[in-house]
This record gives sequence, structure tokens and C-alpha cells, in this order.
Amino acid sequence: MKKAHTAELILLAGELPALIQKMELDMDAMAIRMAGLKDAGLVYASEHWRKDNEGEPRYFYLIYPQKQGEQRRREYVGCDQRKIEQARAGIARAKEYDELSGSLAKLSRCAQRASNSLQDARSFLCAEH
Repeated sequence: MKKAHTAELILLAGELPALIQKMELDMDAMAIRMAGLKDAGLVYASEHWRKDNEGEPRYFYLIYPQKQGEQRRREYVGCDQRKIEQARAGIARAKEYDELSGSLAKLSRCAQRASNSLQDARSFLCAEH
């Protein structure tokens, strides 16, 4: 009976290095992607279109979140399609960055919980019998 229990422990312990390495690679890949997004430029603003005389959307603006004690910042982009696409790409990068940041934080918490569990397991195994 004892051998079956210890065999299961050894099997589980043998799986851990590969799982830990995969987690580390995933976290590294997220951090690298986040750095690339940040280097490319993050735009934390929302789109706003000002209409022309016929009521059609014509002039593109970026509206940034209001900071306490300050007026809301509005940035005129205009109607140049290239500038509009650049602004939209910055908004998309900021959204992806935030999603990756949340995923990275979740993985970090998971790693910390796993570390705590392994420390508990070591304590159980080292306890005097």
C-alpha cells in the first residue's frame, strides 16, 4: 500500500518541472509582447467623430479619460485615414496590453499559490512520523 502512495507522489512530482517551465515560458512571452506593445505606443482614449454640415462623421478625435481636477483631454486627429488608423491601432494595443497584464497577474498569482502548496507538501513530507 505504501508503495502505491509514494509512486503516485513521484509521478506527480515528475510532472511538475515541465508544467513550471511552460508557465515560465508563457509568462515570458506575455512580458515580451507587453513590452513590444508599449514600445509601439499605447493610446488610452476613446474614439469620437465630429459630424460635418450634412451630419456625416468627418473629423476624428481622441477623448482621454478625465483626471481628477483637470479638464478632459481631447486630441484632434482629423480626417487623414492613415492618422485615424494609427490612433485606432494605439487604442487596440492598449486594450491588448491591459488584457495581457491581467493574464500575467493571474499566472503570477497561480504560481504563488502553487509555490505555497509545494511548501506545504514539503512540510508534510518532512514532518516526523
